[in-house]
Amino acid sequence: MGQCLIGAYVEVHNKSAETRKSVQPVQFVSWGGIGSPNRVKGAASLGIDTHRLPLSPWPNAQGEYDFQAAAIYLPLLKRFGLKTVVSIFSHGVPDWFWQKYPDTKPKNAQGEHGTWAGSIWSPQVHVEVLKGIQEIIAYLSRHELLHLVDGVEVGVGMEGQLSYLWGSFWAFDPYALMAYRYFLRGRFPSIKYLNTMWGTRYVEFADILPPLRYEQTAACRTFLDFYRQSILETAEAWSGAVATRFQPKSWVWLSHFIAPDQRPYAARYPEYYLCHLHRLGRADVAIVSVVPGWQTRQEVDGLRRLGLRTIGEWDITPTPNRQLQQAQLAWDLGCDGLFVGVLENLMDEQGHLNEVGSTTQRIIEQWRSGKRPV
Repeated sequence: MGQCLIGAYVEVHNKSAETRKSVQPVQFVSWGGIGSPNRVKGAASLGIDTHRLPLSPWPNAQGEYDFQAAAIYLPLLKRFGLKTVVSIFSHGVPDWFWQKYPDTKPKNAQGEHGTWAGSIWSPQVHVEVLKGIQEIIAYLSRHELLHLVDGVEVGVGMEGQLSYLWGSFWAFDPYALMAYRYFLRGRFPSIKYLNTMWGTRYVEFADILPPLRYEQTAACRTFLDFYRQSILETAEAWSGAVATRFQPKSWVWLSHFIAPDQRPYAARYPEYYLCHLHRLGRADVAIVSVVPGWQTRQEVDGLRRLGLRTIGEWDITPTPNRQLQQAQLAWDLGCDGLFVGVLENLMDEQGHLNEVGSTTQRIIEQWRSGKRPV
């Protein structure tokens, strides 16, 4: 699971240097938590080179969008020499949407509903997110801010990750069931043929539900193909809404690994997604997990062989000890850089470093000098 087709792999690596996109280096990355303009100056002096600026595609109940953070912080970040990645996340769904479209919440086999993001099979979710993406690009263009944007990150699923919440299969809402059965009809010419392949006795496709739990069966493997393909298609559609209006210098994706026994439920297969997105010219930087036991050096190397820069992440508000621990893990896994967390966790409103910030500064200095952080 999660591997590129050999042909695609060769195609990527046979591209000449002249045809490859020139990507600005991204190495030490922060996210959100600016609050005070002094923190931007503090981030630059700390050694951070890239900041992910979150913008929500969701309007309020009156249909109004709030992108003021872009007008405030994009010029400021550029002034102090930081590259800016506009992070467009689909989570943070407003209450008015849930009230209007309650069946768009992800649902598992136990009947529990998730509210971390809308069902990616729901047409209402797609309409709102695509409209919001278009509004963001239009706002940036109208206010002459697009030239200040270096990268774009499009979030799908929980916390913007290319994944579902682990622990359950979240494909039991009515839109997911419809999409899954449509997928099955496309893969199997008849219900009789499906039963032969699966060893089942379904009467019609409408009887089929996603698996209750992961098992090594043909039915489960087919469902996982559908599960992860759905994430990829959503990532392609939503990034495509950006690409038709704006071509960033770099495309950034939050594509974490997870423990092997949880991967089927979370559908976290970074190489699968990023291989295909890279072929579209929409993947340059992968922010990956560096949690012990969640990934291997070989898996991270697989992303780097695609031509991606990898940024290690574990904690967005680490303690000094945790910041050092995740820096060492990222280094040992062969990552190109480190996600250092939110700015407000590193310094006060005047931009003065706290203990976490001082530890981070030392980590960056050592990393840039070619030394493992200690």
